[in-house]
Amino acid sequence: MPQPVPVEAPTAWNGPALSESDWLIPLPPACSRALDGQPEQPAPPDLAELAARVARRVRHGRGFVVIRGLPVAGRTDQECAALCHRLAASLGTPWPADPGGFITVADNAGLGKTALALTPHTDRTPAPHPPKLLGLLSVRPAAHGGETLLVSGHTVHNRLLAEAPWALPRLHRDFHFGRGAGFDRVRPVFRRHGDELRVHYNRRGIERAHHEAGAPLSPDDHAALDAVDRLLADPRTVLRLLLRPGDLLWLDNTVVLHGRTAFTDPPAPSAARCLTRAWAD
Repeated sequence: MPQPVPVEAPTAWNGPALSESDWLIPLPPACSRALDGQPEQPAPPDLAELAARVARRVRHGRGFVVIRGLPVAGRTDQECAALCHRLAASLGTPWPADPGGFITVADNAGLGKTALALTPHTDRTPAPHPPKLLGLLSVRPAAHGGETLLVSGHTVHNRLLAEAPWALPRLHRDFHFGRGAGFDRVRPVFRRHGDELRVHYNRRGIERAHHEAGAPLSPDDHAALDAVDRLLADPRTVLRLLLRPGDLLWLDNTVVLHGRTAFTDPPAPSAARCLTRAWAD
């Protein structure tokens, strides 16, 4: 493995040091009308200009943006999902509509469909590779909690290089990340791709996949993953955002990890917290 070097780019940030100007893009009024079009149609000029701004900020800025002001009021959850997918189509090659793309509390579902806290992670998805881009559109907030947590994987790498360099050689080697049809079999946490450093991390997924593969994690493996988890929980690295209805978070899934705090939904008959999700390359 080549000697690890620090990432010196705007993507290496600490949450508390960021301001709204680093990540917020208000939705231009003309784009609200453009988003009502069909995904297979060419993007209107206003939407194409917005997409270019978002792409620049994601690729050459902090690795994520929040587009504020999508018209979700008065729309069904399915219509909101279509808005999210429409913007995904203007930003890249969208994945097919995700039948599990409504992130709400559900019985007998994974952690993403519960009200429990989620530690920062990247999406791993049943596909030949993880999605490059992830979009999360806030339709309804929770009654309490449910803050979005964002962490720069490049900052985690840089701090490991400074504080726990012994962990990086293991993290640049493969871990199991999932088993079953379509899931990635093995992948390192950090991987160089040309001049880019790509990040892929899901502690719970790693532990479950190694157990299912009959390849228990060694004490050194656990120690390296624990070093990552300590930095993901460090308030000095984490950006906490309470997404408003109509906020669309768009991030580079190979750079920025996302999670959330636990939340409480309002009592029935009020509608539960809901986000819609889209993936794109």
